[in-house]
Amino acid sequence: MKKAFTLIELLVVIAIIAILAAILFPVFAQAKAAAKASASLSNAKQQSLGVIMYCADYDDMLPIATTWNTGSDQLQYGAGLAFSTWAWVCQPYIKNSSLFMDPLATPNPPRTPQRNFDTYYIQYGYNYTWLSPDFRAGSPGAQSSTSQTSFANVAETVMLTSKWANAENKSGFDWGTAFPGGALAAAVSDAPDCYNIPQWCLAGWGAGGFYESTLLLTPAAGARTGGNSTRAANNTVVAWLDGHVKKSSPGALSAGTNWTPTRPEGVTMTDVTKYLWDNQ
Repeated sequence: MKKAFTLIELLVVIAIIAILAAILFPVFAQAKAAAKASASLSNAKQQSLGVIMYCADYDDMLPIATTWNTGSDQLQYGAGLAFSTWAWVCQPYIKNSSLFMDPLATPNPPRTPQRNFDTYYIQYGYNYTWLSPDFRAGSPGAQSSTSQTSFANVAETVMLTSKWANAENKSGFDWGTAFPGGALAAAVSDAPDCYNIPQWCLAGWGAGGFYESTLLLTPAAGARTGGNSTRAANNTVVAWLDGHVKKSSPGALSAGTNWTPTRPEGVTMTDVTKYLWDNQ
C-alpha cells in the first residue's frame, strides 16, 4: 500500500511555510537595512577623514562647498557655469567616488565619467552654512573657507549628513544651473536655521519649503529636514567635524531650535548652546 500526504496535510504544510515566511521576511528586511546603514556610516567616516586630511594640507582650512571657474572644474555648463564641489576637491584623499553614494538610497545611473557625476550628485551633504559660508546678502556667490580649529566643539559640530538622492528629485529642478556661484543643492545639506548665518542659503528646515515644495522630496529623503535624509530607521547618518560618525534623529539634529515635523519652513535658533551646526 502506497503512503502519501493527504490534501489536508499538504495544505497544513503550505500554511506553516507561509506563516514562517511572513514572520521571517520582515526580519530579513530589517537585517538588510541595518547592514546598509552600517555601510552608510562607513562611507561617511571615509568622507570625514578625507575632509580632515584636506584641512591638514591646506593650513587647517575646510574645503569650500562649491568653487566656480577655477580652471580645473569637474563640470562645465558654459560661460560662467564651470564648477567643482567639496567632494571633487577631496578626491585625492577619498579616491573612490562610490563612497559618496548612500547604500540606503537609489544609486546614481551609469555615466561617463562616473566620478564627475557622483561627486556632483552626492548623497552626503556638506554643512556649508557654517563650514563654507556665503556672506554676500541678496544673491549667492561669495562662499569662503573656514578654519577647522575655529569651531569651539568639533565633536558636536555637524560636518556632513546623508541627504536626498538625485533620483528622489521629482521636479527636475537644478539649483546649481539657476544660480551660478552659489552652493549647489546636490552637494550640500541645510542647517535647521540656515538664515541665521550666512546671509544667503538654500533653505532651512520645515514644511512647505524648497525641499518639499520645489524638489518634491519625500519625508524620508529630507522634505522637511533641510534635505537631510532619515532612511536609517528614521535617523540621519552624520559625520561630525572631529571625524566620528553616528546616526541621529531629526529631533536630536535640530536641538536648540523650534523645529517640529509640521512647523512651516523658517525654523529659528532658540538655544545656541545646544545647536549642533555652528561654531559655538
